[in-house]
Amino acid sequence: MASAVWRGFITFGVISIPARLFRAARAERVSLRRLRREEPSPTFDALSKDSRDSRLGAALRSSPDPSQKNQPKLTLVSESTPTTAAIPAPVLTPVKQASISNDSDEIVPAESVVKGFEYEKDRFVQIDAEELKSAAAQTSTEMQIGEFVKLADIDPVYFETSYYVGAEAAGEKAYALLYRSMQLTGLVAIAQFAMHGREHVVLLRPGKAGMLAHTMFFRTEVRSNEEHRADTKAVSEKELNLACTLIDSLAGPFEPEKYRDTYREKLEALIAAKVQDQAAPSPIANLKSRPRVVDLTQALKQSLANLKKPAGLERRARKPEEAAVTTTKKRSKSAS
Repeated sequence: MASAVWRGFITFGVISIPARLFRAARAERVSLRRLRREEPSPTFDALSKDSRDSRLGAALRSSPDPSQKNQPKLTLVSESTPTTAAIPAPVLTPVKQASISNDSDEIVPAESVVKGFEYEKDRFVQIDAEELKSAAAQTSTEMQIGEFVKLADIDPVYFETSYYVGAEAAGEKAYALLYRSMQLTGLVAIAQFAMHGREHVVLLRPGKAGMLAHTMFFRTEVRSNEEHRADTKAVSEKELNLACTLIDSLAGPFEPEKYRDTYREKLEALIAAKVQDQAAPSPIANLKSRPRVVDLTQALKQSLANLKKPAGLERRARKPEEAAVTTTKKRSKSAS
């Protein structure tokens, strides 16, 4: 089982449930590091022709008079002479992130880097580490339930992170009591607590087998004023009916296994291929851009038509007597 991110008590009324939180979901990312690429020192065999010629000329100019005895011989390597030394691969080593001054390209020492807040344009106030530490909320050991509400009354935009709630051995019965009570009432619990230096509002709800917790954004963190306002007056009744029909035809149970992080899969395949010194997998061609929708009603009708069975299947599904009637009609027309 994964390590707990919080441990304490869930209380409602006079009931206290010792419990733990386990992260129910987290974003999966392929971690890429900053690296420095250093080209290896060139060997004689790896040099270009011009470079070899210049070095050979320098060697000839600096050599003693060939008429002298015991003079070492100088062997020239032609372009066609096979070489056995391979060109070394570049050397990759991790690098650290440095702070660069905006006023110059000078690297700022780590001890000179502080945190601060820009309260006006280009005017800052420094916040020391100790001040940040004193302002941080201390992790609490109690998650006090304040009220029970309907889940449908909460906009999912407020949900932040999901956790599984596990009970300690001493709290199994009380845990089951709260879990079953919320199942029967159809309500979810709203509580407050502190974790990892932050105050949290948390929603507790019954899952398939146990309880789940969802930390929530505060009202001030949700930018509701930036939500786009839809102009519903521009939609006709006919278009609305067609859209509802299309939605009903696509309705079905939610199956999360249908959806995959294809970018992560491609990146992992690319890394695996490079590690094995294989050719990188060919990229998937980009989908062509869809044509601009001019007639919304026609587009809805076309979408519905695409969902219907092909004509061949409809013909095969006809009853024998219907097929016979169709054949008789065709024959009578031919006779006339």
